[in-house]
Amino acid sequence: GLWGKEKAVSYFKRLAAMDPVPKRGNTERVQMAVAGEYPLIIAYNQTIQRMTSRGAPIDWLPLEPAVVQVNPVMLAANAPHPNAARLFQDFILSKEGAEMLRGFQRIPVRKDVDPEPARLFRGYKYVIENPEDYDKFDETVKLYLEIFKLR
Repeated sequence: GLWGKEKAVSYFKRLAAMDPVPKRGNTERVQMAVAGEYPLIIAYNQTIQRMTSRGAPIDWLPLEPAVVQVNPVMLAANAPHPNAARLFQDFILSKEGAEMLRGFQRIPVRKDVDPEPARLFRGYKYVIENPEDYDKFDETVKLYLEIFKLR
């Protein structure tokens, strides 16, 4: 990873010492923070921004470098209607498709379509998650669960 194992483990041990409350679901965590249940949460920025845009008393800041996960658009090997799937891929990767995704508070991958607001993806350092980094996924999850005393 970017930090290396030693630095990452040290960081997570210090974080675990603060007794964080593990919760599933970004929307639930954001709603609970807005309600005053938690003073600080870790959640997707677009989930927090959606609430901020609706007037909720919450804001977000990036932890740099932010780790960016790209969600691929794939075509199944045995799709019943492969040409329809290809048309969908073409649309979702088009400027019009990116603008539609932006309307759902998603962050478009196209450089000519900024997210709304642009600060969701512009103005801070980030690294794009690499599928090759998953080769030690099980080991990493096990270590995370040990550090945070989960399960």
